[in-house]
Amino acid sequence: MKREIAIGKTKTEQALWLVLANALSLCMALIISAILSRYMTTVEYGTYRQVIYIYSTLLIIFSFGLPNAYSYFLARVPIEEGQAVIRKLNLLFWGLSVVFSLLLFTGAARIAELLANPLLTVNLKYFAVTPMLLMPVLGVERVLTVYGMTRVVLVYVLLGRVFCILFSVLPEIIFDAGVTGVVTGLVVASLGSSLVGFRLLSLPFKNVTPGKTEITIRDILRFSMPVFTSSLYGFIIGSASQFFVSRYLGVENFAMFANGYKELPVAGMVIGAISGILLPEFSRMTQNGAGNKEYITLWKSVIFKSASIIYPFAVFCCVFAPEIMGTLYGSVYREAADLFRIVTIINLARIVPYGPLMFALGKGKVFANAHMVTAISLLALDLSCVYFFPSLLAIAVITTATTFFCLMALMISTARILNTSLLGLLPWKSMLKILLASAFSCFLGSLAVSRVGITRDFPVLVMGFLVSVGIYLPVSRALGINYTVLLKPLVAFQKMNKIFFCRKCNCTNQ
Repeated sequence: MKREIAIGKTKTEQALWLVLANALSLCMALIISAILSRYMTTVEYGTYRQVIYIYSTLLIIFSFGLPNAYSYFLARVPIEEGQAVIRKLNLLFWGLSVVFSLLLFTGAARIAELLANPLLTVNLKYFAVTPMLLMPVLGVERVLTVYGMTRVVLVYVLLGRVFCILFSVLPEIIFDAGVTGVVTGLVVASLGSSLVGFRLLSLPFKNVTPGKTEITIRDILRFSMPVFTSSLYGFIIGSASQFFVSRYLGVENFAMFANGYKELPVAGMVIGAISGILLPEFSRMTQNGAGNKEYITLWKSVIFKSASIIYPFAVFCCVFAPEIMGTLYGSVYREAADLFRIVTIINLARIVPYGPLMFALGKGKVFANAHMVTAISLLALDLSCVYFFPSLLAIAVITTATTFFCLMALMISTARILNTSLLGLLPWKSMLKILLASAFSCFLGSLAVSRVGITRDFPVLVMGFLVSVGIYLPVSRALGINYTVLLKPLVAFQKMNKIFFCRKCNCTNQ
């Protein structure tokens, strides 16, 4: 008998656990980087970062869009077929990981020559086994999410970071292990994560009689192809501007751009968590023959919840951008505040991932094409910029404008797919309420700070935040935005009557 998925859990609870896992991962990654940068020489730390950069870059190619296939296919089949689907995906990952590892080992010298760092050769060879350890467990978080076990995702993320600290960070602190010792420790940590990951992959199927599945490897590859191509274009969009700044505008400008032009980590955590929930949910709805009205209801509810978290942070960061830059990186980087404000504007539009809906409805090619046009436009405009009017602000405006173009194209495409208008696709009134409440609160927070006369960055930031939050919460409550309901599942661990994905009514203000 098919087991019910995510019994006793709301989608809000699952999403918030994923947000918490992403936040924990980000914080611990920052701590690890902060420690290693202080104990290693600049050359050693740079080499370590290059190893991570090479792996994460090539992973986009060698993962072939397959991690999302876990969410898509597992949500469409009975739980008895889940293990059979996972075995087929693992078979593909094993093959891809072997090729990846061989490339790192045999091509280490060539990669080191390309990046002009001889230290990379030996360290890449030590690191080469890592893809074979980590790639087969890339789908752990998605598998657990599909079956409503998002709390376990938090444990898995925590263990992975703890392994990194134990085997990479501590040896450097205690024994001065150097870059090779740190990289070797990463391999050991990867082994630990792999062992835990394989154990967790079987956790949802305890006491379940396994069965065969009609899902073929060809079906999996057909789904993953548009995901893979859109990921490649997304990589170009995310890295092109940094490349042009680094190559044509100098190291100092690159440092300013790298620190200033960063989207809100909070937005990334929220959108990543929502994507992890939406893909299996939309896939399940498609399999059950849901109509456009059900998709739109779900979509609008998700947008409201996402905007209620991202908009206040985005507006606050725009208002207090100089203080944020000064607090994080020092007074010299206060000049990057304009860059930070420009990129933060993106988060007023990027509040929900479009990929899950399009992939679930078989419109992955539309998603990929939008990113392809954006990537080509960005490359052309950036190249023209550095040759004819070189400027950091110009590069930032170009990147933001092309990203907005991509988001608008996806929004219009989504409206057409669901046979509705842009007005019917989004909860405009609710979004406007959140935006106005955020702007009003942050304006008064900034005014209060200036009246008090505080000038140092950190005290300004703290006072501005406290005043803004103190004003925003009652104002938002008066406008019908209830954050107590939003956070209740994570704090109280109990069911809510008003869930994140409300299907029974058209209400988005829950």
